[in-house]
Amino acid sequence: MELKQLIIDELSTAGRKMDFDDLVKSLSAEPAACRQAVGELVSEGRVIRSPKGKLFLPGQFGFFTGRLDVKRSGFGFLLNEQGDIFIPADKKGGAINGDLVLVRLLSAAETDRNREGEVKEIIEEKTKIVVGTLTGRYLAPDDERIDEVFLSRKDLGGALSGQKVVVEILKRGKEGKSPEGRVIEVLGTAGVASVELKSLIRQYDLPEAFPADVEAEAVRSAGYIIDTKDREDLRGLNVFTIDGADAKDLDDAVSIKKLDDGYELGVHIADVAQYVKEGSKLDKEAFKRGTSVYLADTVIPMLPKALSNGACSLSEGTDKLTLSCFMKIDSNGNILEARVKQTVIHSKHRLTYSDVNKIFQGGHDELECEYADILSDLLEMKALAAQLRARREEKGSIDFDLDETGFKYDEEGRVIGVGPRIRGEAERLIEEFMLAANKSVAEMYFWREIPFVYRVHEQPDEEKMHTFAAFYENFGKIRGKVENIRPKTLQGILEDVKGKPHENIINQIMLRSLRKAEYCPECKGHFGLSFQYYCHFTSPIRRYPDLAVHRIIKRDLNGRLTEKVMDALAAKVEEVSRQSSIRERAAMEAERAVDDMKKAEFMFGKEGQEFDGIISGVSRNVIFVQLDNTVEGVIPLSSLQDDYYVYNEKLYCVIGERTRRKLSMGDEMRVRVESVSVYPPRIEFTPVP
Repeated sequence: MELKQLIIDELSTAGRKMDFDDLVKSLSAEPAACRQAVGELVSEGRVIRSPKGKLFLPGQFGFFTGRLDVKRSGFGFLLNEQGDIFIPADKKGGAINGDLVLVRLLSAAETDRNREGEVKEIIEEKTKIVVGTLTGRYLAPDDERIDEVFLSRKDLGGALSGQKVVVEILKRGKEGKSPEGRVIEVLGTAGVASVELKSLIRQYDLPEAFPADVEAEAVRSAGYIIDTKDREDLRGLNVFTIDGADAKDLDDAVSIKKLDDGYELGVHIADVAQYVKEGSKLDKEAFKRGTSVYLADTVIPMLPKALSNGACSLSEGTDKLTLSCFMKIDSNGNILEARVKQTVIHSKHRLTYSDVNKIFQGGHDELECEYADILSDLLEMKALAAQLRARREEKGSIDFDLDETGFKYDEEGRVIGVGPRIRGEAERLIEEFMLAANKSVAEMYFWREIPFVYRVHEQPDEEKMHTFAAFYENFGKIRGKVENIRPKTLQGILEDVKGKPHENIINQIMLRSLRKAEYCPECKGHFGLSFQYYCHFTSPIRRYPDLAVHRIIKRDLNGRLTEKVMDALAAKVEEVSRQSSIRERAAMEAERAVDDMKKAEFMFGKEGQEFDGIISGVSRNVIFVQLDNTVEGVIPLSSLQDDYYVYNEKLYCVIGERTRRKLSMGDEMRVRVESVSVYPPRIEFTPVP
């Protein structure tokens, strides 16, 4: 067992604050190595060191560590497994959203809240760069969770009021004072589309162009001559890809074989690890990026195009190197066994979701003729996907049927259409096959006790589930206990509301009530999918954790998992899990922000027009309304003329004091577009009587 874990175990067992010398003595450890390990644990927030040098674990003696999650109103929460801790705006201690902080839990004598705390120390400053609009000598951050930043005259860097700038934080704000910073980059005039997009890219620390040496390395790597030695040759097999029409980074292909009692499903994934060598400049850049980012009509890839759209992409009619997961599945959708092999494939066809959906609908003779050689395979896949889905639902897997937004652009890149992106049978088929492969690979390596990167989704926080239950009472009643709720219970709710006007809202609120999925070196299960074992194996072109998983598998298949390698892997999977989770969150926030901007662009000029919508949220100041096309806007409570409305937090509604009219989440409402701001995106509605 590594020294860090021994230290944690010793502090846990001791149940008291320990001096460093006592810890060294208890462990019989070498002082220098122990000092380094303790220092790393403290910097990671896994061990707390008191001002007097005493060591103890987070959760002991009323102190906790974690990332600060600040809300737009200024207050925040310390995200914690034992229950999130509320941090008032005046008790943040200068910490900014995302910082790793040490928090003291306030006593009952200090607060009437159940779990309230104050930041005592900033362990790691995550946010050092802030993007926003300069107003005089103050920066108004684009991220509303960050306080305005003061800049002295010498730190303006020539920037003018009204410009978008990037500011480096020099000093954190404490005791009511603003943080201080200096301008390090002027992006341009606020309100210009290209400047606003660049601002978002800077705000979420998204890399743009690849460094020249990384591009050069990718080109050299793409020139690798395929060597089929020690690989299972699948070039004679019916293997093909099914993707969106615009996709260029094709990292998964599928095949199927009918057995006497079921099927053998093959999921063939691009062997990116063959081209991206660990420790290379290319690898370090991919690790830093963590994921490809999809910003409406723009993609910021994890790997240069020479690989992502070229050598690694499973293009039709070309030999490609892959890692293949073969699964034997019975007629009830049970995965009986699985194996992973290094393979070489030759994709027979590059199918699109649209064409496959048409084939499944029937009546498209031209398509059936074009794909006659794989038509029976497609129909077998359709049957198998239905079995897998039924089996998954039987176990309680939750399928959030959320309206994802799709955009339509003209030749100049302007948004001319916004609406829900439809998921057909083809999309669901590929989804089921990828889930099956990810689950099988995770289970295989869990039982081998090999260090691994898992995709985990932990049990929901009980307090948030109670809040969701109170909200759901507007529509129905949760069957069974809310405490330690099971996925099957939530799945039942989604089934009950399917096809009803408030379906999408309940999907969204339920999803917000659950913990976020993340990457982890421990196999903690996936609550939402109701899987005991799960990882990400199927998208190594666009996700770094998948690439890390591939490397572990290839070492295993090639007999290179020595004891020394296993020890190194234990530290590596922890590092990969942490970095990948951070980059995934940044990518998701950036994608959401760009979607909001594009929706506002689409609605600009539609002032005065009327739309049907549904109340998607309520707060003390505004009602949120989502239109049928997924665009969301707000109705300020102050603009409602028929009554004075008061927010009821427990019932997720506002109630008129005179009329007792109740406006609740899920209520249908027709609205008129009152005003539209594109930068920052904000759409205001008024109700149509």
